[in-house]
Amino acid sequence: MDVPFLSSGAMSRVHYSLIRRVEAASSAQAADQTLLSEIQVIRTTLEQPHLSIKACKESLILLLYCTMALTTTSPGDLNFAFRHAINLAEQGQSVLDKRIGYTFCVELMPRNHELQLMLVNTLRKDLESASVGRMCLAMDVLMQTPNEDVAPAVHTRLHSLLHDKNDLVRRRAYMVYYILFGKDPDHVQHLAEVLADVNHSSASEVVTTALMLASKLQSEPLARLLNSRLLHNFSGNAESIHAILRALRNGKANLDPANIPLVLNVIKHSSDPPSQGNTALVDAFSLLSTVPSDAVCQSQAELSYSPAAGIRHLLTSGDPNEQYIFIFCLSCLDPSTWAGNSPGSSAVFDKWEVQQIVKLLDSQDGLIGKMTLKMLYSVDPGITTAYYSRLVQQMPLDLSVTMKGDHVSRLLDIVEIQCQEDSEQYAGQLKELFATVEGKERALPVLESCVERILSHVRDMESTSQVSFVTALAIFAAEAEVHIGPTLMVIICALVCEHCGKVSAPPSEIIRGMATKLDLLSPSVQDACLLSMLRLSAECDKVPQEVYTAVHELSQSAGRHIRRRCDQFLTLSLQRHIVNDIVSRASSASLPDFVSALTNYQPSSVGNLSSQLVPDSPGRALPRAGTTSNKLRYDAYAAPQPVSSLRQLLSLQQAEGSSTNPQNITSGENGTSIYLNELARTVTPREMTLVMAEPPFDNDHQINNAFHHSDKAAIDDDKALKVDLIALDSPSTGTECADNSPEPDFEEIWNSMKNSNVRGWCEMSMDAIVRLLQSLQLHMRVIAVDRSPFEGELKVLVIRLPGGKYAALRLRDGDDDSCLWKLRCDDLELRITIKRLLEDV
Repeated sequence: MDVPFLSSGAMSRVHYSLIRRVEAASSAQAADQTLLSEIQVIRTTLEQPHLSIKACKESLILLLYCTMALTTTSPGDLNFAFRHAINLAEQGQSVLDKRIGYTFCVELMPRNHELQLMLVNTLRKDLESASVGRMCLAMDVLMQTPNEDVAPAVHTRLHSLLHDKNDLVRRRAYMVYYILFGKDPDHVQHLAEVLADVNHSSASEVVTTALMLASKLQSEPLARLLNSRLLHNFSGNAESIHAILRALRNGKANLDPANIPLVLNVIKHSSDPPSQGNTALVDAFSLLSTVPSDAVCQSQAELSYSPAAGIRHLLTSGDPNEQYIFIFCLSCLDPSTWAGNSPGSSAVFDKWEVQQIVKLLDSQDGLIGKMTLKMLYSVDPGITTAYYSRLVQQMPLDLSVTMKGDHVSRLLDIVEIQCQEDSEQYAGQLKELFATVEGKERALPVLESCVERILSHVRDMESTSQVSFVTALAIFAAEAEVHIGPTLMVIICALVCEHCGKVSAPPSEIIRGMATKLDLLSPSVQDACLLSMLRLSAECDKVPQEVYTAVHELSQSAGRHIRRRCDQFLTLSLQRHIVNDIVSRASSASLPDFVSALTNYQPSSVGNLSSQLVPDSPGRALPRAGTTSNKLRYDAYAAPQPVSSLRQLLSLQQAEGSSTNPQNITSGENGTSIYLNELARTVTPREMTLVMAEPPFDNDHQINNAFHHSDKAAIDDDKALKVDLIALDSPSTGTECADNSPEPDFEEIWNSMKNSNVRGWCEMSMDAIVRLLQSLQLHMRVIAVDRSPFEGELKVLVIRLPGGKYAALRLRDGDDDSCLWKLRCDDLELRITIKRLLEDV
C-alpha cells in the first residue's frame, strides 16, 4: 500500500501499520500469521479492566478486519469480544459507535449464541427510542438478522411504526414487518391494509417500497388496488406510473383489461421522444402479455394505435440494447396484433422493416438472434425452415473449430424451436444435422460447445422425454452400417452411460454397434466409446464375441492410453460384479462421474487382473494387450546386490586414504578378492555416466587407488544404502529407512528448494525412470500418483547419506511411453548426477 496514512482511510496508525504488514507479506500463510498475532494482541487489550469506549471501538474494528482478511485459517474462538460488542451497541453515545457494535455481532456472532438475547433487548430499547437514527439503525439490523426470538419483542413497537410520520422510519418499518411476519396470514392482511392507505404524495422511496411489497404479498385486494392506482395516478408523475407498472409486472396478478388503454397510452407517451422511456416500455409490454390478445386488439382498434408502432424507432438503432428491447417487446405481443396474418388485421411494419427484423437473425448477439427466431416462428414456421436451409447450404468448409461450433449452435437453435417438446423429432433432426455437417470424414474434431449445448438441453427435458430421446439415438448407434460423426458419437456415449438401464434398446446391440465404429474414430472419441461400452457391459448377460475381437484388434494398433482402456474393457467386462461395484460408488450416473469412480477404484479389490484372459473361441484365448488399469501399479523392486560402483569406490578411497598395498585387499564371500572382481567385470554405461560427473583423474595411480579399499567398508556402505520398495497399491509395502527416521514431507522438501529447478523430457516410462534411479544405490521414497501432494504425478525422493541431502523429482506420464520430469535439489553434485542420468537416456 503506497498511500500515505492521511489518505488511506485507516482508523488509526495501528490499523494502517497492520494493513501494510499484511500486504507486504510474502505469502498468504505469512499474512495469516500476522493477523493471528494481532488477534492475540487485541484479546489482551480487551481483557484489560475499565476499557474505554474509544479503545473498545478501535479493538473491535481491528478484530473485524483481521477475521475478514484471513484466507487459509480460522480466527478461532471470539467469545472474548462478543460481550464488548454488545456493550458498545448498548452504551454507545453516537449512532456510529452503536453501529460498530451491531455490525460486529451481525457479522461474527452465531445465530444460536447465548448472548443473542442481550442483543434482542438492546434492539428493543433502540426501537423505543425517540431518536430517528437509533430507530433506523435497529431496523437495519433486524433486516439483516431476523430470528424467531426477536419478533415477539418488537411486534408492538413495529405495529405503531407502520404509521410513523417520518418517511425513513415508515419505509423501514414496512420491510421489517414483512420480513418478520410475512408468513402469518393475519399480519399479511394488516400490512396489506396499511400499504393500501399509502399516500402517493409521500416520498418516492416510501411509494416504491409499498408497491414492491404489494407485488410480493400477491394479495388480490392489493392487485385491485394497484390497478385502481394506475387509473387514478395516470396523470401524475412518471415515476409513480413506472413504480405501479413494475409492481404489477413483478407480481402474479394480471392486468385488468379495463386498464389496457392506459397501458397503451403509457407506451405512446414513452415513445415520444424516442430516446427516453425504454424502462417503461418493457414494463408496459410485459403487462400486455398477461391479457388476452383479442382484448389488446379491441383496445388498439378503439384508440387507432398499435403498441408495435410505438417501438419501431428501436428497429433501426445500431445499439444492441435497443435491439434487444425491440425484440423483447414484440415477443410480448400476439402476432395477430401486428403481423397481419389473421383475418381482418393489417400488418404494422412495412416491407423494409420486415427485412430489418429478419436481419436480426444474424446478429452477433446470440440472445437477440434466438429471440428473433422464436418470434418469427410464432408468426410463420416456414421462415425458420428457410433460414435453416440457407445456413446449411452456406456453411463454409474452411471454418475453424470455434467458428464451426458457433455456426452449428445457430442451427441447433432452430432445431430446438422447431421440435419444441417432441424428443423423437429432436433426435431425428440431430442425426440429419450432424450427418450433413460432419459427413463421413475421419479425424474430425469434436465440437465441444455443441456437445455441452445438447447435453444441457436434454437434461432440462422431462424424464419420459429424456428416455425417448436417448432410446432413439441408442437404436441409431446400434446399426452397424451407419456412420456417426465424432460429435454425435460423444453425445451418444454420454447419454447412453447416464441413462443406462432405462432405454428399451438391448445393451448388447448398442455395444456391438459401437464396436464396429471404433476403428473409424479418433482416439479421444474411442476413449469415450470404450468407457460407455464398459458401463453397458454391466447390463449385458453376455457381451458379444465380435466386440472382444474388435477391441482386441484396436489395442494392437492404438496408442498407450487407448491400449489401457481396451485392456480395462477386455478384463472388467468379464467381471460384472466389479463394474456394478464401480457404478455404485459413482456420485451420479453421468459419464465423467463413472470415469472418476473407475479411476479411484482400489485395484486390490479387483483381484489379480493380470492373470485374466479374454475368451476368443472355444479352446483359444486372446492375451491381454497391456496393463490392467489406467493408473500405474508397481510391484516391489528387488533390493540391489551389494556391488560397489565406481563412484562409491572413489569416495571411500578419498575418505579413508587407502593404499594400493595388496595386504589391504580382502577376499570376498566366494574367495576372490574384491580388487580382482572389480577389474574382471565390465563397466556399464551408467557407471561411466556417474564417473563423468566427477573431476577428471590426474593419473593412473588415482585410478588404481579408486579400486583399493576395505571389503568390510564397501559392504557396510552398500547395505546402508538400501533402496525402498515401490508399491502404489498400499503404503505398507514399502520398507523403512535403515535409520528409522521419521517419514520426510515431500511437499515441504520440494518447496524448500524452489531455487534449484531442473526439468526435461525423457523417452521412457515412469517405472523405467524409477528403476534407473535405483542404480544410484541411494535411499529412495516413492509416493503414488493418486496420493497427495501433486496428485496425478509420481513423486520420488532421493536421499543421500551421510548428510541427509535430498533430491525431489515429480514425474508425469505421457501418452507415448515418455515422461516429463521436474527435479529440485540444492546439492549441486547430486543434481548434476541425476540430471545427466535422465538426459543421457
